[in-house]
Amino acid sequence: MSHPGDLVITGLGLVLPCGDGVEAARASLVSGVPCFEELPESLGQGRGAACASFNPAGIIPPMQLRRLDRPSRFAWAAAHQAFRDAGLDPGPMGERMAVAVGTMTGGSEASEAFMRPYLQRGPEGASPLVFPNCVANAASGHLALAFGLKGPSATFVDRENAAFAALEQAARWLRAGLADAALVLGTDGLFPLLQDICRGARMLDRRGNPQVGSGRGFLPGEGAQAFVLELRDRAEARGAGPRAFLRALASRSTPGTGEDERSRALAEAVSALGNLPVDRRIGGGSGLPRLDALESRLGGAHPDWPAAIHPKRLWGEFGGSGGQLLAAALLEPAGRTLVTAPASSGAQFAALLESVRLDPR
Repeated sequence: MSHPGDLVITGLGLVLPCGDGVEAARASLVSGVPCFEELPESLGQGRGAACASFNPAGIIPPMQLRRLDRPSRFAWAAAHQAFRDAGLDPGPMGERMAVAVGTMTGGSEASEAFMRPYLQRGPEGASPLVFPNCVANAASGHLALAFGLKGPSATFVDRENAAFAALEQAARWLRAGLADAALVLGTDGLFPLLQDICRGARMLDRRGNPQVGSGRGFLPGEGAQAFVLELRDRAEARGAGPRAFLRALASRSTPGTGEDERSRALAEAVSALGNLPVDRRIGGGSGLPRLDALESRLGGAHPDWPAAIHPKRLWGEFGGSGGQLLAAALLEPAGRTLVTAPASSGAQFAALLESVRLDPR
């Protein structure tokens, strides 16, 4: 549980299926149109929310670009935007700049690309250029080298809300005095094996567009969302105008994966935020029944809450391991926004943010 008002988000960077940057994300959220398409064979057949218009030209040097996997490319571009938005040059901060990454698919695309030729042709088919990206923390390593991030670093691999675990860890570092600022990032990429797994589990069964509570399955997606997190007094000292205050952040874990246990944990996380009125609600439901059910129960217990907005229905699940929920909370002048991030296993998260600055620098 965080301390009210001591942490602020000063920078935001977005790579989403609807386009890169704040304006593209805001327009997509307002329109409410899902960003799905028929995926090319290189990403796996079927419908998904791919970052088809992603263009890192002028941001990632060509030599590095060819060596990066998709999650690392997305992360680099989003981090570049976030630092620029925060008016912050991370390099001079040296060991006082931390990085925390949340992902579900990080390292998986490269692992498939590394193993398929190996299984087909033997050891000579294994590419040494692909191998460094086969670990989930490849993205954080690339970011550290690109931006000179020498402070604490951690990568969280989880399903639907790994970016919230990264945010929680970054908050601990800042309050412990181990860093002056932190880059918090969620990143994921589509690849053929992921689509095969989802299809085999019948998660892609659909009788229409993605719709929360419909039981139609969900929309697999990709992208990255980056946030610069700082202690309020340090941000004010350098004259930074915050995008939002992180008023509260809470998580609750369960020993099992039963729906009742997970529902109770999510409700406890929300209760830990405090009984404050909210102006807007961002939900983590995605059309996947085991997530939708958790928030349905939660909403039924709070009839006074506003109807939830569901970014994953538009931008896809896995599209940043929950980072897209935090991003959506910063895109509208809504005052206090409650964000709930249900997960099919592990910790259930909830956050309360208060928007301050909307327009990018």
